[in-house]
Amino acid sequence: MVPTSLRRRASTAGAVLLIVTAAVAGAIALMSAHSPGPMSAQRPPVTAPSTSPTPSPPARHADPLHPTDLELARLRAVAVTTPGHADRRIRGDATTQPDLYAAEFVRRLLTQNYQTSREQHLQWVQSEAAQTREPLVVGLVPHDLRDRLAVYSVTQTTSGPPPIPSPQEWRQLSALEAYTTVRIDRVEEPMAWSNAVAAGRITDLGITGRQVAATVTQHTVKDGRTATSSSSVALTLNLQGPPTRATWGFVTAVTYTSVPVTAS
Repeated sequence: MVPTSLRRRASTAGAVLLIVTAAVAGAIALMSAHSPGPMSAQRPPVTAPSTSPTPSPPARHADPLHPTDLELARLRAVAVTTPGHADRRIRGDATTQPDLYAAEFVRRLLTQNYQTSREQHLQWVQSEAAQTREPLVVGLVPHDLRDRLAVYSVTQTTSGPPPIPSPQEWRQLSALEAYTTVRIDRVEEPMAWSNAVAAGRITDLGITGRQVAATVTQHTVKDGRTATSSSSVALTLNLQGPPTRATWGFVTAVTYTSVPVTAS
């Protein structure tokens, strides 16, 4: 279990990399035959506009098949989050099709109003959480910690900012009256995942992977002046759905990258 979000990673014996972000293939450890499993999410950096933005490198992912004591300790330290109100959950057609669910989940995940409660946003994530027994996704993550994977994967990283800012960053952005808007640009099943399924390496019939590309625009107000900054983000995630559960749910974020595009 890693500080980013334990990612399933193919073992040296021939395990396959679960889901990888095609757009950042070369930069992510997941993109090798030893790629990490689910628990290695990179979160969208939502920071105040900068005059000279620099790209955020993809977070490095740990190997969930061989988590270190430190990684397990960090996951264990994450408080169990109570699910949010059922009426805030994703509903309708989006829950019956993985592409639609992935798009709606990422849109809601990255749409953040920093003048509202961060905890409430985490509770929504937990309400969408689903679990899997797929070895290439959860690896050696202890059963008693798997209910923390969803929130852990969108709030913890070893490098680079996570999709959901830390409590301190959330407060700083709140002071700037900040909020974000999101446009989903593309949803696809990573080829590495498709190949793993075709090769019979995935044993859980309900697990799947998706890569979502989006444009995130952050709006802030400082000294009475409004400013915006946009970033191109890529988020890969694991979902669990039919036939093992009735509707689709979020298992864990695998990788997250954010590259600043414009600032005004």
